[in-house]
Amino acid sequence: MTNHLVFCAFTVLALTCCLQFQAHASPSGSLIEHLSSLLKWRRSNSKTPQSDGNVLQFENGYVVETVVEGNDIGVVPHRIRVSAEYGELFAVDAINSNIVQITPPLSQYSRGRLVAGSFQGCTGHVDGKPSDSRFNHPKGITVDDKGNVYVADTQNLAIRKIGDAGVTTIAGGKSNVAGYRDGPSEDAKFSNDFDVVYVRPICSLLVIDRGNAALRQIILNQEDCNYQSSSISITDVLTVVGAVLVVYATYRFQQGFGSSFIPKTEYAEFYGSTEVPSYATSKSLKQRSKHRQREKVGHLLLEGVGAEKKPVKKRKNQLR
Repeated sequence: MTNHLVFCAFTVLALTCCLQFQAHASPSGSLIEHLSSLLKWRRSNSKTPQSDGNVLQFENGYVVETVVEGNDIGVVPHRIRVSAEYGELFAVDAINSNIVQITPPLSQYSRGRLVAGSFQGCTGHVDGKPSDSRFNHPKGITVDDKGNVYVADTQNLAIRKIGDAGVTTIAGGKSNVAGYRDGPSEDAKFSNDFDVVYVRPICSLLVIDRGNAALRQIILNQEDCNYQSSSISITDVLTVVGAVLVVYATYRFQQGFGSSFIPKTEYAEFYGSTEVPSYATSKSLKQRSKHRQREKVGHLLLEGVGAEKKPVKKRKNQLR
């Protein structure tokens, strides 16, 4: 009720002022314009913001659990990437300006190993030995197939690489002024808000340059994208050992049962015919050996005594 009275009083006052200033003008047009503006103002102020509301549908079976406290390991991870080869975690600490490696599985006993930078939070732009290198509040990180780590060193406006040669700068960083320029690594410029992502199919780094609203690309060396580790894994060793055991077991199996399988020529020799009986009905090896010994003794006796004479047939002309 009070609001309506205030509005009416304000309307009457406004109309009085309008009549005074518009005494010599057309009263109808000026009154309509002022009344229209007052009504619009009233409608705009009377509208209360209304929320569209939230519609949530929770899926069961998921639990949130804290496995690592950053303060306990001295690391405040801003972003984490996983190495494709060994599954190591590489975390970029934007507050302490360093890169830390964490080995899974994660637990309260996990500890971070310094990859590059300083645990004391020292900042700067220093390449070279990883322990002597300096970053300036980096916020992005990615890892290629070979294990090279790429860092979006935001405040240095540069992209850094941590590899076998130590820490190097591969793009930007020459000027301390943010900008937008493509070209060779020394001439490139970035905004002060960007990130890097490794993309294997195109063997490139994608630079998400948010400040310039652009997606930019840096082509990498092919050997860093198709890298295969020469180290022998436990799976390879187990596969080789399993194959050896299978071959050995097969050999022993054949040796154990090989004497029971007699060649067909020996059967033919013993039975005196080319027709060989089945294994189930054949004579034993011991019986065949005795039979051969008896045959040898018989042959020796016949040689000693002499062969039996055959009867001589009479001719037909002698019988006549």
